[in-house]
Amino acid sequence: MSKTQTLEHKEGYEKNKLGWTPEGWTVMSLGKIGEFSKGKGVAKKDIQENDVEGLPSIRYAEIYTLYDYYTYSLETKINEESARNSNPINYGDILFAGSGETLEDIGKSVAYLGNETAYAGGDIIILKQNCQDSQYLGYLLNNDVVRNQLFKLGQGHSVVHIYSSGLKKVLIPLPPLPEQQKIAQILVTWDKAIALQEQLIAEKQALKKGLMQRLLTGKKRFPGFEEEWEVVKLEDVCDFKNGKGHEKSIDPTGQYVVVNSKFISTDGSVRKYTKKQASPLFKNNIVMVMSDVPNGKALAKCYLIDEDNRYSLNQRICSLTSININTKFLYYQLNRNKFYLKFNDGLSQTNLKKKEVLGCPIVVPQMEEQEKIVSVIEASGESLKLMQEAVKDMIQQKQGLMQQLLTGEKRVKI
Repeated sequence: MSKTQTLEHKEGYEKNKLGWTPEGWTVMSLGKIGEFSKGKGVAKKDIQENDVEGLPSIRYAEIYTLYDYYTYSLETKINEESARNSNPINYGDILFAGSGETLEDIGKSVAYLGNETAYAGGDIIILKQNCQDSQYLGYLLNNDVVRNQLFKLGQGHSVVHIYSSGLKKVLIPLPPLPEQQKIAQILVTWDKAIALQEQLIAEKQALKKGLMQRLLTGKKRFPGFEEEWEVVKLEDVCDFKNGKGHEKSIDPTGQYVVVNSKFISTDGSVRKYTKKQASPLFKNNIVMVMSDVPNGKALAKCYLIDEDNRYSLNQRICSLTSININTKFLYYQLNRNKFYLKFNDGLSQTNLKKKEVLGCPIVVPQMEEQEKIVSVIEASGESLKLMQEAVKDMIQQKQGLMQQLLTGEKRVKI
């Protein structure tokens, strides 16, 4: 039985333009709850740099890059002259991004809950209202019940725009104010719990990074290991292979993942596919970026292949197969800090040659100590992974609860 059918037979609900909502809730257009206006001014040149004191301000791109649902403070600061050319915003105002590169960006909003008058830049649409709970609206307006309507309003192609004329017609379900406040309070409690866990993860990551730094440089030794570490070149401990071009064989229906610089720099999250495995990779191959844009951050970054018969190596990416060295020790050592790698001219260059990679010196202990170092790092990583998975579960639970609360499928006691 579908959700709609369930609600149709559930006492206390009524059907309206949004589907089914609890009796006592109202369905209103955004144009009925406040007045719309536009932000203006606040060019990039107006931003106060280097922590110079100024007046709080927000630019449209910051709505979908810096803020989520609501904010009590704004990071960008501007001077008084720029503020005079901008539009002021105050506590409770809802700020919509009027432009975006994708439909997902368009119309994203944030509720401003700061007590200090701030200023909204161009391409921001301001909704001034004082009859609803703004924190509740911050959650509601970024929920599917509203987002699905906003997708239909997006105009444009490479850049998508939305206008107040369209926003005014967007319908929202509104419970009585005390229920709005209770729903917002519940969701804020979840957000605080998630933020606390994310802070603990960040602290754990910092501890792991420091531990790896000490272990991989020999500053921290385990009892029973006293042998001096040896300086070797990569050519002494691994085999090298160059990749091949895949530009003409990219196919989203392909079964092989193309390992390119984007794949490596995003830890595998950005993928292209091919049906042609031009340069096969195997489990425990280490792949390294050998070309990058000027001042790029991916050069010399590494990734450890985790499966057989799934990946194909792109050109200007090399693979390293370990010989007489623990593969994960080598991977951690290479990826610990790319600036540690001593190539000919450092990493100011944007291309590496085979001889530069193979000539790179690294410091290694005996195999038994390598294995001990890897086991400690892996244990720390597993603990961190469990914490990250727990946060993902919390976020999913919160999203499910938010959907239920904001549509009235789940009610709160007042």
